[in-house]
Amino acid sequence: MDSAWTPILVGVGLVLLAGVAAIGGLYFFAVRHRRDDEAAALQTALTEPLAREPTLAGAGVVPVVTWPGGRRPRVELTGWVRSREIGDAAVRAVEREARKLGRSVRIVDTLQVIEHEQRRGA
Repeated sequence: MDSAWTPILVGVGLVLLAGVAAIGGLYFFAVRHRRDDEAAALQTALTEPLAREPTLAGAGVVPVVTWPGGRRPRVELTGWVRSREIGDAAVRAVEREARKLGRSVRIVDTLQVIEHEQRRGA
């Protein structure tokens, strides 16, 4: 092989390498964007039934959905409830709704139990 071809082959190799890296990056961002869209749709689908749940009337429960790569969605229940029983009812409502949607979710309960007197004084 002639030494005049070496810089041309190196240049072509670098262009191909850059192209493969760009395609890989676009694929990564497309997958991540699709997961974010699905997480937002799931969050909306879980928020509406929680708002209609009679047991949770007067409570401030918000599901926050994240979708880590390659794993099942994570639903973090944030906000406050009047008792631990109402918090458990919120967890059951999310589990029930996720089953209806055909989703297996991991629920993280970070709800705070705030008594009525504490809410009035704050």
